[in-house]
Amino acid sequence: MDRITEDQVARLVCFVFARIPDPASCQGEARRAATALLLAAHKQIAAVRFHRSSLPEQAAATELHAAASWNLLVALAGTWHDHPEFPADAAVETFEFASESPLSPTANDDPLRER
Repeated sequence: MDRITEDQVARLVCFVFARIPDPASCQGEARRAATALLLAAHKQIAAVRFHRSSLPEQAAATELHAAASWNLLVALAGTWHDHPEFPADAAVETFEFASESPLSPTANDDPLRER
């Protein structure tokens, strides 16, 4: 999470929120979907911001959750990867997860990569 700047966080957050419609303007399932997207985005952003504002001695305990939340937010933003305003330089995952042990970060073990 240390290599993600405040500017990157702000740009990705603004981009994601700008793409999610206001639930009040939607009806039925579309309203539920928009509400769910907003809820998910808010939860991920809260985890990232909580980690970034934590004291150094607390940061180790929040790092994994914040990284996972950031990666999910990046994946959510990736839904609009072809949008002209997509912040590609901000939408960078923090690290990959091993498929055998999903809570252990790895350098190059991508289970979806062709070998």
